[in-house]
Amino acid sequence: MPTLHYTPAAARALARLEKGRRADARRLRRVRRALERLAADPHHPGLNSHRYPCLPGHEHTAAWTSYVDQGAGAWRLHWTWGPADDGATGHGQNGQGGAVVTVLRVGPHL
Repeated sequence: MPTLHYTPAAARALARLEKGRRADARRLRRVRRALERLAADPHHPGLNSHRYPCLPGHEHTAAWTSYVDQGAGAWRLHWTWGPADDGATGHGQNGQGGAVVTVLRVGPHL
């Protein structure tokens, strides 16, 4: 099971969903469920994970995208394999070494 790491931008997006004027409990629940699936199996069929051609701000990173939800106002998780070199923070699943998934962005479909 991969360990999830978050870039500062992804961590801020999660924090905004949790509290403040942009808090959204329903969307937060969906994002957390998608993150749980990502941690369990990045290729879970419900995530519909696939390579993303060019993620703004991460042009030189082999990025992937996974579904949080579909339809109008759909959200996505953008991530990459391995640790990020831009100050990503850890969210240890089991504290053991192994695969690392760095969540680059959480937000509306680009």
